[in-house]
Amino acid sequence: MTGIVIVGVAHSHVEYALAELRERPDLRLDGVHDPDQEAAAGIAAEFGAPVLSSLDEVLRLRSSIVVCAGVYSERADIVLAALRGGADVLCDKPLCLDLDELAAIEATAASTGRRVALMLEKRTYPETLALTEAIEEGRLGVPVALASWAPHKLLREQRAPWFLDPDNYGGILADLLVHDVDIALQITGATRGTVRGWLGPTIETGFHLQGGATVVLDDGDGDGVRLSAEVDWLTPSGSDIHGDYRLRVVGAEGTAEVYWGRGVFELTTASEPRHSPRAPRGRRPAQDALDALLAGGADADRATRDAIVATRIALLAERSARMGGVELNWEA
Repeated sequence: MTGIVIVGVAHSHVEYALAELRERPDLRLDGVHDPDQEAAAGIAAEFGAPVLSSLDEVLRLRSSIVVCAGVYSERADIVLAALRGGADVLCDKPLCLDLDELAAIEATAASTGRRVALMLEKRTYPETLALTEAIEEGRLGVPVALASWAPHKLLREQRAPWFLDPDNYGGILADLLVHDVDIALQITGATRGTVRGWLGPTIETGFHLQGGATVVLDDGDGDGVRLSAEVDWLTPSGSDIHGDYRLRVVGAEGTAEVYWGRGVFELTTASEPRHSPRAPRGRRPAQDALDALLAGGADADRATRDAIVATRIALLAERSARMGGVELNWEA
């Protein structure tokens, strides 16, 4: 049985890891640590696990996997401590808040032989799996352009103060851009390119409500595909869905439209009018990432690389935006 310990429960995405503990009899929760002891106790009680008083106590357990879903500004220190303590890390995004932290995580994972996986849940949605099938079957031809939009409800009155504090939150691009960048990387197989970011309005705390980026994705032969991505916290609170997330993929021989928020996938090709192919059954949000860590070897190495590269591009987009939209290079 594999032991897991949770460090940080401040973000609701901790529920993704809890779903795996409920579904997998081969997993054991060894303990929960968070500065909010009451919140930690609420999670620990369900699984009969102890509440841990410190990170040192967490590391003494020698659990195989550390799950991190706490305050964003605290994540890098937790990830680094877990890796140095001999554990793999299953993390909610963002993995960290700046490029120096990311470099330290990448170097530490390499030197310790441990791995890091992000819970990239958009990969697991039925609509994404249907898109992947269409691309693999060649129904779109070579992808030539991508556009994504990821609106979210802010629900400001329900947010903890740390979330609206830029020093603890980091930035909208560092947080929300990761998912669509990851999907674009999976589609294109890109290993290098450029990124330009932009930021929109803020509230009085300096928290940005809108942003976006143009990412050029080059697979190595010089034929770059462009991703135009926008993210925001502007979905009205009265909306029937949290956000009308969507992606458009234009290929040389067809076009795909993904509406994640509405559970819709539409495909149009040279020989087929717009239609909605049957989508495969989706998977749980943390299932793929945890599978990769448990499998080890090439799967875990790939998960680490994917987490690092998607995070790097998002952080570079944030840096670019804060520098006035200068073009920055990225490499896998």
